[in-house]
Amino acid sequence: MPEHSEQPETGEDIESVGRLLDQRLRKLHAEQQEILSFGYSLIRQSLLRHPTGEPQEDDRSMCDWAVDLTSQARREVLTMQPERTLTPEAILTARRVGLTCLRRGVAMKVLLQRRALENEATAALFAELIRYGAQVRLLDGEFQRVLIADRETALVQAERDTAPGGALVEQGARAEVLLSFFDLCWSKALDASTLLDPVLLDGTHLKVLQAMSRADKDEVGARELGISVRTYRGRVAELLRRLQATTRFQAALRAKELGLI
Repeated sequence: MPEHSEQPETGEDIESVGRLLDQRLRKLHAEQQEILSFGYSLIRQSLLRHPTGEPQEDDRSMCDWAVDLTSQARREVLTMQPERTLTPEAILTARRVGLTCLRRGVAMKVLLQRRALENEATAALFAELIRYGAQVRLLDGEFQRVLIADRETALVQAERDTAPGGALVEQGARAEVLLSFFDLCWSKALDASTLLDPVLLDGTHLKVLQAMSRADKDEVGARELGISVRTYRGRVAELLRRLQATTRFQAALRAKELGLI
């Protein structure tokens, strides 16, 4: 029985894919902004009304408290990292603490501001953490720094007039709310692994991706690359796996989000 292409059959369908991708991306970005706006309001309320929170009253920074909480974590560390530029000192600290944490078997999830990857040293840091087992996803827009250890204790970036040490520790119900906020943001964020680790997509994968986005049939894409249809379909399947996509449309969407097409 002959194999059938999964791709659209007409040029008109192919042209519509770009529009659908753009619409989907705009929707995802709008959802991100709505969630982040709500979360920022939630955190502000937590900081302004903190009878159950514990303001840190000494001169240590948010970074110092984050290092302590991360070092004490037994199972999992969740962090939202809003800075677009990390200092060399912050990168060294994050690398030391992060790798130590991962080597102890503690799971790590990081929500990172997308534009932070424009800095080569920052991108290298998170690529290394991913290789050691960290999960990193990207968010657009502005958000507050939050760190949650073992899904029990939350460290929130505070304003100076709220907590002199720049941090507020939350436990109990409000820590659970912040955890729900993190999980929701995580579900809407973009997986950074493909973008941060170029080994995941080599030149062959990129050629297949480009052919797949242009060709309306597998036969056309295979002919463009000078390979058999069977080989072409095998490479498409490998591309979907590397982009963590289940359909070609989803792969195209993810590739567009990553700026690959």
